[in-house]
Amino acid sequence: MIKKIKCLSFTICLLLIFGSSLMARDWYVSVAKGKGKKGTKVKPAKDLGNIISKLVGGDVVHIAEGVYLGRGKTGSNIIKVPVKIYGGYDQAFTKRDPWGAHKTILSGYNLTKNYEMWPALFIDLMKYGGPNSEIVVDGLIVDHAGRNRYLSEKRSKLIPMADPKTGKNPSPSEGGIAIRVAKSEKFDRGPRWKITVTNNIVMNTYGNGGSLSVSGYKGSTIIIDNNLVIQNSGSGIFCGSKYHGKAPLPSFTVTNNTILFTWDSGMSKGSNIDLDRNAKVTIKNNVLGFADIYAINNGYKCKNILLVKNLITGAKKADYMDFDTQMDVENMVDEAEYLHEDSDENITDAIKVPVSKDFALLYGSRVIVDRAKAEANVTASNSNANALRGMLGLPLQAGKVKWPKTPVYLNAISIDDAIAAGSKKYKGSFGCSKPVIK
Repeated sequence: MIKKIKCLSFTICLLLIFGSSLMARDWYVSVAKGKGKKGTKVKPAKDLGNIISKLVGGDVVHIAEGVYLGRGKTGSNIIKVPVKIYGGYDQAFTKRDPWGAHKTILSGYNLTKNYEMWPALFIDLMKYGGPNSEIVVDGLIVDHAGRNRYLSEKRSKLIPMADPKTGKNPSPSEGGIAIRVAKSEKFDRGPRWKITVTNNIVMNTYGNGGSLSVSGYKGSTIIIDNNLVIQNSGSGIFCGSKYHGKAPLPSFTVTNNTILFTWDSGMSKGSNIDLDRNAKVTIKNNVLGFADIYAINNGYKCKNILLVKNLITGAKKADYMDFDTQMDVENMVDEAEYLHEDSDENITDAIKVPVSKDFALLYGSRVIVDRAKAEANVTASNSNANALRGMLGLPLQAGKVKWPKTPVYLNAISIDDAIAAGSKKYKGSFGCSKPVIK
């Protein structure tokens, strides 16, 4: 009898500790067919935001094609448990084509009465103490154009602040996708965090931080692969750390991403990739293009960077910032103090981004004081002006461009333009490509 009681007590303890993960399930979301909160394949929910309060650690969320505005049209989904999220499904949840026929678009509505400044998807585990499970974000298109405030319907100039007279809200300022983790389970005795962010598009976001941001903890394994991050301000991808101890540091593998048109936020933040200090980072086979400040900003002295086979072009100030020293691609390996000695085969070259003429002309009409000066004694691949002309398909060394006479700041790029810019690798091997999911 005593033995049975002990066994029962042990079982109850296990249920109390691991109950949430044992109850993990699959959820289904469809804006076209959804109703209620059952979230089954037969009766899906209408929006991710409508079922967030029901999610537990280990849940898997499948989201069908369509435009999702969030609960109360906030455009923001804050999740405080570890989950896997997959977008790009057809309405039957049998096929996925996230950048093609079945786009899952997280957007929003600037005039909502339920304004939130937070990212479209924010997985925030800073106070989570439950069972550890893998985090995956795969196949979403995050487009903040619907959430932003613009000067006019042309969406050529983003306005950060609200307008109380018209009821227009501020442009959200915390990026598009953000994930951050802390200790794993009680007393940090759980498994190390595993985080994968892949096959996503993040576009038209404003702020100082990362448009796509992941902050790991001790021993976290983080994969950021095959994403398109385009037409944002602040940082394109931010590799962060919430851990301040000794090894093992959070480990990032940033591969096959295309990061284009990263604007200065107005506070000297405008880099394709930003690195935190307590992290180990491998950056490989990416396209880092047209940053207003740096292609890679290592101002915090991250000491564990392996930089291999990246294409870097059109950075306005410098290709790489090594704490307080600016340098270009050709000199990084020789001069950088914080790059791994195996860093090699990074190139700079002009590329042509296949966007529409309307977008290209608006982007090109920005006021860049040193655009003309950059012509003198600079190779075509490193010249901001020439890189821009190459993007537009214009002659590299001469020719006048009739720019639109309109104020421009972070002009909205369309989803079609974004996908065109990210569907194929550049120079055959650099950057992201359209996901093929079987």
